[in-house]
Amino acid sequence: MYGEGYSIGKSLFIIQRYFKIFLNHKVKKYGLNGAQSLVLHALMKEDGLSQEEINEGLQFDKGFLAKVAKSLEKEGYIIRKVNQEDRRAYKLFLTHKGKGLKPIILEILNEWDSTILEGVTEEKIDIFENILNGMLKGIAIKCKEVKEGK
Repeated sequence: MYGEGYSIGKSLFIIQRYFKIFLNHKVKKYGLNGAQSLVLHALMKEDGLSQEEINEGLQFDKGFLAKVAKSLEKEGYIIRKVNQEDRRAYKLFLTHKGKGLKPIILEILNEWDSTILEGVTEEKIDIFENILNGMLKGIAIKCKEVKEGK
């Protein structure tokens, strides 16, 4: 459909793998891994999210996210508090130490964006952002259908 032998999904997968390598390398000197830094970034955008709310944005396995949250708590970057609306769940809050990483994590993510968008005009970036948002919506629906066996 898009060119014989070409797969957008494969290209996106490779980009994701490179992003993981880049992010893990950049945050390693702060005692973090890429997954931990993405959870911290989510909390930097909105503190006090539940693990489920964070997972909606990151699409980690629930068990994996719980391990990441526990490790961030152990290292003093976050505190977990029982969610008063659902006592089986936790809300996550940044500590002072966690908040101190905000400029570092933002700089790393901006470096990645600058790298992958080098030479791309603002107009094309806007178009690309709209395309990606549309793709994410469609993918979420399709994956839900697949999980439900449809």
